[in-house]
Amino acid sequence: MIKLQDCTPMKPPARKIYRLGDRVRILAGPFAAFTGKVEGINQSKTLLKVSVEIFGRPTPVKILFSEAEKLEFDRPLPPSSTPN
Repeated sequence: MIKLQDCTPMKPPARKIYRLGDRVRILAGPFAAFTGKVEGINQSKTLLKVSVEIFGRPTPVKILFSEAEKLEFDRPLPPSSTPN
């Protein structure tokens, strides 16, 4: 007799959302640790076209979503508009 193990459904990995103009850090491959700007997005193939600067010139690089990390910058809070 075959005994079935407790199978819990695995959650799919969280989808990463990128927008044109986002700043990203490349995590893998020959351009690892480079940062660049997203210039193109292919959702069906999960590819990003990222412009990185190499030898002072912008160079387009195609990478997978999983090979990129979106850079978040802390934005300063606007000055409070409460009267003194």
